[in-house]
Amino acid sequence: MQQFQEIAIIGMGLIGGSLALALKKSGYSGTIIGCDASMESLQHAMNIGVVDRIYQQPKDAVMNADLVILAVPVGCYVQLFEEIALYLSPHVVVTDVGSVKGHVKKVAEKYLPNHIQFLGGHPMAGSEKGGIKAATPFLFENAYYFLAPNGNTERGTIERVENLVKRIGAFPVVVEAHEHDKIVAQISHVPHLAAVLVANLLEKRNSISYIPFVGGGFRDTTRIAAGNPRMWKDIFFYNKDAIVEGIESLEGMLQDFKRKLLNAEGVAILEELEKAKKIRDSIPHTGRDYIPPIYDLIIDVEDRPGVLRELTQVIGNHDINIKEIEILHAREGELGAVRIGFASMMEQEKALRVLEIGGFPLTYRKGENEDVYNPQNS
Repeated sequence: MQQFQEIAIIGMGLIGGSLALALKKSGYSGTIIGCDASMESLQHAMNIGVVDRIYQQPKDAVMNADLVILAVPVGCYVQLFEEIALYLSPHVVVTDVGSVKGHVKKVAEKYLPNHIQFLGGHPMAGSEKGGIKAATPFLFENAYYFLAPNGNTERGTIERVENLVKRIGAFPVVVEAHEHDKIVAQISHVPHLAAVLVANLLEKRNSISYIPFVGGGFRDTTRIAAGNPRMWKDIFFYNKDAIVEGIESLEGMLQDFKRKLLNAEGVAILEELEKAKKIRDSIPHTGRDYIPPIYDLIIDVEDRPGVLRELTQVIGNHDINIKEIEILHAREGELGAVRIGFASMMEQEKALRVLEIGGFPLTYRKGENEDVYNPQNS
């Protein structure tokens, strides 16, 4: 099947830049056009060799493209469609990477010419960092990539985009736009809202601040609340109907649990907890998230000058990158604890070995599917 010969990516941020990098890494032999309002981002994309030509004006970028990918906020689509509509080639396919698809489908049908094929897209991947400098060719590996056809999207077009998605290491899933929005509301948008509200519980007016007492469990529960607030505001509004439906379901479940608790229904509450554990344990650990997991080590350290430098030096001398570091609350006696986070399980395991050799006792190791205490320190 013929590949796309010229791909224009509008938006050279994390997703757009990662798409270009992944395509180059895959051996894509066509032309990649980068378009962004920021000349600095475009120049960086050129310097690292991920695009072949750059433009600041979208109408210039799309003129000869046979695939146009919108990698900009969903709120920009109307203005962008109006700007490029008259400059699109008759044979072009337009797609996007937005987190909602029902709204985008309506916008595309209203603002694109009838003969232009639009195929909505949404890679379930991302990072807590943004911008072209955070782009990586591995962002989409093993990630689900939703494709939501419009009424005029031909089967052959879907297959060509599916092949492109597979090329960057993702798994294409063809789904109707409304169904997509219901799926992501339940598995992503409502959980994000729940994390936001749980995090905001700490702002309640208590007699003292509870933040100093926060531990790993609270951090894990609220991790996704660290996402870009402006992006999430748009997501909530553009997928409002599905999210409100999810909120109403959650409200009913909270009221039901509250009733069981007030009525001391121990058996019913245990059933709820066991059901949740069963569901949570059945979730595969291969999926990607827009905020990747952190693989933690917690190490007991002596409370003395220079110990933190010694700890990080041992790790750095073995070319292991520390993603996060945190000094935990001092413990009774002369020992404290340091939490060190790594981006991958491989780095975590390597750090574990070198720290043990260096004489630093591990007390706790945690990753995406780990929760392991060191028996020597139990």
